Amino acid sequence: ALSCGMDVRRVGTGVAALRDHNQSLVLRHILLHRGMSRTEIATRIGLTDAAVSRITRDLIAGGFVREGREAPAEPGQRGRRHVQLEPDGAGAGFLAVSLTMSDRRVSLVDLSGRRRAEASLPSTLHRDHDALMAEVAGLARRLLDQARFPRRRLLGVGVTTAGAVDQASGRVSASSLTMLQGRDVGGDLGALLGAPVIVETVGNAFGLAEAHRAARQGGAAMPGPSLLVHGAFGLGVSVMLDGVPVRTGGDERLASHLPVAGARHRCVCGATGCLMTEAAGYGVLRRLDGTTAEGSRQGWDDMRPEALRAAIAASRGGDPAAAAAMAAAGRALGRHLFALAGD
Repeated sequence: ALSCGMDVRRVGTGVAALRDHNQSLVLRHILLHRGMSRTEIATRIGLTDAAVSRITRDLIAGGFVREGREAPAEPGQRGRRHVQLEPDGAGAGFLAVSLTMSDRRVSLVDLSGRRRAEASLPSTLHRDHDALMAEVAGLARRLLDQARFPRRRLLGVGVTTAGAVDQASGRVSASSLTMLQGRDVGGDLGALLGAPVIVETVGNAFGLAEAHRAARQGGAAMPGPSLLVHGAFGLGVSVMLDGVPVRTGGDERLASHLPVAGARHRCVCGATGCLMTEAAGYGVLRRLDGTTAEGSRQGWDDMRPEALRAAIAASRGGDPAAAAAMAAAGRALGRHLFALAGD
């Protein structure tokens, strides 16, 4: 299997480790920069043309990469043949698992970025961690079978949740799904599926996706620091530096609980006037439901993903009440972005 996330600085520099590392570098460049030639890749990553040719030959034989059209060499380029390389969509793929209050599903994505299959988890989740992992693994296997996707072509699994992940241990240290807190989601799910699993926060996953998109479109990483704000029932904030998430291990949802002057609605945390009561789905649904500031607070278990999706659809469809609630949330978020940046 390809060790796409391996760091040779940690596992040593044996011949096999270096080979896997170099193979991962080449494949990553082909995924990010479709149409590159072997010579262009060699120049970018500092390997010889011969080494990159050997690696791409193995990737093509393994079904991960295929050759595209032959492009004429530009003035000053080395070599004569400049055959463009691109990922083979039928060659391999990944499973993407979302475990949040508003999005709970499993997707099968191939190397070309195409979503081959997708299914949602039941609206009522197991409160037991082991039972939830078994349900996710069962759904993943059914997707692979339905898509007729060979298990040996599964490179890995990516799991996202809203909260915090301890990168040293791989455990979920905080999550809106309480059954995940303190658990080794990657290890437990990996044992069930027989595949490597990476667990990330939603914000870091969005940030990596943005960096990937920027590289695909412009050929360059996102320069300097970036603040990524994402919202569903609550709000999350992540920081990127040169296209790489700054992983502090902190809870990305803390932004939801910034105090807002003049806000009077009760938050899911029990406090009054948190930002999520004004600028997130939690506040949008309370406005649409007509809940007064003095009304009882809702807990995470009371959140209704289908209600939030319906409110978003209604707003897009021109429903006045839904559009007004969304606009009010947007204005509140805009007014407090500076506070988020300095938090």
